[in-house]
Amino acid sequence: MDKIKDFFTVKRVIAIVVSILVIVFAFQNMNPVTINFIFFSVKCPLLFLILILFALGTFLGWMVKQKDIKKTIESVKEDLK
Repeated sequence: MDKIKDFFTVKRVIAIVVSILVIVFAFQNMNPVTINFIFFSVKCPLLFLILILFALGTFLGWMVKQKDIKKTIESVKEDLK
């Protein structure tokens, strides 16, 4: 029981709920859209666009968090010297 409590923290529960809501929202938007870039355009379902942008945002947020954690650790190490 303790392992379950350790796994299901508030952050993880919120992340799971948000992920489920984004997936449900994405699957309700199956219409094709045209994405125009500088020199070309791509036609794809809105579903893919929503899921790709959500994954990209999640990855970038995670990367920023990791960088902040490293900076914090380095500053604490310098303070301890």
